[in-house]
Amino acid sequence: METIQHFPRPIDHPTIDHKQEILLLGSCFSTHLHQRLRRAGFKSVSNPFGVVFHPVALAQFIDLCLNPGSERILCSEDVWLSWDAGSEVYAMSESELRNRLSTIRAEFKRVIERAECLVITLGSAHGYRLRATNEVVANCHKQPGSIFEKELTETAEMLTSWQHTLSQLQQQYPKLKIIFTVSPVRYSRDGWVENNRSKARLFELVQQLQNDFQVGYFPSYELINDVLRDYRYFEPDGIHPNQLAVDEVWKLFQYWYFNPETIALTNELEALRKMEEHRLLFPESKKAKQFQTLFHKKRESFLSLHPFISW
Repeated sequence: METIQHFPRPIDHPTIDHKQEILLLGSCFSTHLHQRLRRAGFKSVSNPFGVVFHPVALAQFIDLCLNPGSERILCSEDVWLSWDAGSEVYAMSESELRNRLSTIRAEFKRVIERAECLVITLGSAHGYRLRATNEVVANCHKQPGSIFEKELTETAEMLTSWQHTLSQLQQQYPKLKIIFTVSPVRYSRDGWVENNRSKARLFELVQQLQNDFQVGYFPSYELINDVLRDYRYFEPDGIHPNQLAVDEVWKLFQYWYFNPETIALTNELEALRKMEEHRLLFPESKKAKQFQTLFHKKRESFLSLHPFISW
């Protein structure tokens, strides 16, 4: 399917090339894009503090990285976790967790200082607020539901949170290009009507941020759910986009943000990746060894000509 025709390239779109570093934050869909960027030779980092779906929780952790404050941590049985991070971030002691969070914040600052592009994937406006503190959490960490208040967060609250975060980012990193997208994953657990209400608030949030800041928007949700609109583009659960759908997103991403030279480099590298992945029927044979020698020569030549490529 030719999807590009449905989404003309914006006149003021930013460009991305292999010499830039890219940071991706947000929902699990950002991981798919990160994997494609890495395969294409880009210097890409994804979710150093874990997957975070809710806009307020995501903005809170960015704020903590830029302006360190008190940690919100908990102990679940013998595992220490953070209310501000995904479940990937854990430790077996309080001091170990605090050290790990400190390391993550420091690494985040190092990455964002080098990065020229930040891609933010918003997952859901449904969030969980601690009853004790009235604060939104990034992850419930399988704690009792009685300690949370589930809500559909108002657009105004999400907007206030992100206005503060974007102001800091653009003040400290004025050259940073920021692109928002809304995850195409539909959260059926909330119900289809509630999912649509949630996504609608995310769309409204991004539109208002675009009115106030120089930020872009990439239509991954619209591409998969409004243009492709077919279960062959989804995993068996009918909710998560499959590799075929991600292929279409990747094509559009390249069309919007890559110049012809970057696309040519990406295609050349992809040919080398496929050559590397080629399954040799008889690895010990003379023909197989010649093939491997040819591959290594081609890769070395390519990387020597383009040292900025991340293999």
